[in-house]
Amino acid sequence: MTSRRCIVLEEGVRELLELNHYTIQMVPVGYNKHSPPAHLIACREPDEMRYIRIKKVSRRSRTVQNIEAMCNNEIVQYRKMLARAPRRKGVHCEIWIYTLNDGYRCFEVLPENVREIPKLTPDNFSLPRNGGVS
Repeated sequence: MTSRRCIVLEEGVRELLELNHYTIQMVPVGYNKHSPPAHLIACREPDEMRYIRIKKVSRRSRTVQNIEAMCNNEIVQYRKMLARAPRRKGVHCEIWIYTLNDGYRCFEVLPENVREIPKLTPDNFSLPRNGGVS
């Protein structure tokens, strides 16, 4: 998110995650700079954890290449975190892009690439159980 003033977006994401049985921790402004670049941390039993960064943008084209260019710093930090804990299969690093026309589009940062997560609805919310591989 370009500004932490968009708490409304964070609250919307929090509500969507809670509908899907996640426990949410909202990361405060000025949180430890060595931590992943997340606005929210969502946990679900037994071992799933999602670090979620939210960005509000006005441009319409949202390709993986655009996300890699626009969110390069966050992607680098997420990949460093994933490299430190390669055996933790339940950890997912995500960037959620919000546009007024399209709503949320979600992308998962993987060690080698970035992939789009299918459109979220309360019915089809979960990530694949195969470690993020389609």
